[in-house]
Amino acid sequence: MATMLPIEYQRTFSIHLYWVSHGLLLLRSGKDRNHATRIDILFQDVRWMALPAWFEGIRIERGEQSDIPLPLTARINEEAHFMTVFRVISQGVTHCVMASESVSVAEDVMNYGDDSSLLPNFDFRGFLAPLRK
Repeated sequence: MATMLPIEYQRTFSIHLYWVSHGLLLLRSGKDRNHATRIDILFQDVRWMALPAWFEGIRIERGEQSDIPLPLTARINEEAHFMTVFRVISQGVTHCVMASESVSVAEDVMNYGDDSSLLPNFDFRGFLAPLRK
């Protein structure tokens, strides 16, 4: 399900999930009055990221290690040649993710909190906080 870059949408996205033990980063744009579909964007094996929680419009393209705005730790720097840097651009500001080589995208009609087809064995309901009374 790898997607060709660049990826670009004029929609609101947010960080929906970051699972540190598996390096999974899922960005999601839910359905709204202007969009009848939900879009998921998945990065895998994430080693480094600098992102806002929300994006108003998004463009994802390949970047260079020199795009990363901060020095890398020694361990991440040793592994950097195995990884891909992605520029995540929103409202003219460039953010970065260093992850495995591909990005996956899925578009469907599911609701915002439903499971993702990009993570078929991940139970999102297990991460829902109980409502307080």
